[in-house]
Amino acid sequence: MSVCMETTSVPRWGMGTTGTADSGRYVTVLSFGAAAEPRARALVTGLSGRRVSWLRMPPGWTSGAQAVLGRELAAARVGWRLALVGDEVTVLQARACAVEAGALSEEILADVVGVDLRRVYCAHCHRIHATGAVVGGTSACPSCGTNLMIHHHVSRLRSAYLGYLYDAEECR
Repeated sequence: MSVCMETTSVPRWGMGTTGTADSGRYVTVLSFGAAAEPRARALVTGLSGRRVSWLRMPPGWTSGAQAVLGRELAAARVGWRLALVGDEVTVLQARACAVEAGALSEEILADVVGVDLRRVYCAHCHRIHATGAVVGGTSACPSCGTNLMIHHHVSRLRSAYLGYLYDAEECR
């Protein structure tokens, strides 16, 4: 299935994102797991002349990571930027948390180092599950059993791709 990249909400990781952190006077870098460290180190090195706080977190979005991000957001002032480096699931969840707390999209740099899993929001039972299926592929919802098409749409507030009934067009 071919989708025009201009009509999709699927993030284009690594495209035109460096300006976000470059424009800030204060930058918090959260890296998640060892796989993210080389990219985070390169980012931090490139931010000379700014006050940079690099916080190395374990892999995954945890309550501890949420608490750390919450403290950083509470201390944020004009000129602050946030850089998130890690796997797609974690970066999207951290980004959603930051936006929910009041951060603007323009203040957040998202740098994804892996897309092994993606979160899928089931449009039928309204639950989210993780899957290794690709965008445009299918995944069975573990909550309601619906075979879901993983659509080329990412809800950045839910930090999940939209999943809808795979054969919806044929059920009419």
